[in-house]
Amino acid sequence: ALAMPVGLATSPKAQASSSAKFTIKQYRTIKKYKHGMKATFSYQLPKLKGNSAAVKKINKDLKKSYSTEKKNSKTVFHFAKQDAAEFSNQSYFDTTTTKATYNKSKVISFRTYKKWWAGGVRRNTLDSLTYSLKTGKRLTVYDVAKGSRASVKKKLVKGAKKLGAESYYFKSMNLKDLSFILKNGKVYVYPQVNGPTMLKSFTIPSRYK
Repeated sequence: ALAMPVGLATSPKAQASSSAKFTIKQYRTIKKYKHGMKATFSYQLPKLKGNSAAVKKINKDLKKSYSTEKKNSKTVFHFAKQDAAEFSNQSYFDTTTTKATYNKSKVISFRTYKKWWAGGVRRNTLDSLTYSLKTGKRLTVYDVAKGSRASVKKKLVKGAKKLGAESYYFKSMNLKDLSFILKNGKVYVYPQVNGPTMLKSFTIPSRYK
């Protein structure tokens, strides 16, 4: 097994104090098994530069997200070891790539794109790690969407229904936990209702331009 940081990607220059400087470190673990089977866990972890209380809080939460994904990666290694005798020369994977989509107005937003496969159905999901640079608080779709909570909720329900959400979806999903990306003055919301629409989104106005 190999686990190592493999390079840094530095953000563009911060614009005054309204944005943040950061690096993204690549972590990767590869395990090989019998009959050519292997499994890979890969994760890109952002880290903000600075020593303010907000930056420390954000970096702690980012590291927590990485630790959770690393713990969950045991699943892909388990299946690879289990299936090695039956399926030869296969490559299972659990990879997360990270990209900043918004970094101004005292808010920073990272898009995470996770690709997972360990035989059977492949799972691709998009999510966001979005924070206030003032407080270090992790922001929800209600925090970044323009309008009252009630008006935003109506838009979220309407958008999710268009992408196939039914009553059982809303019973099991808290709308504040919806995946979203903050970009170009819009909030791209990903309800991730089912397979065919997992990577489809609808947009609502953002508080941040």
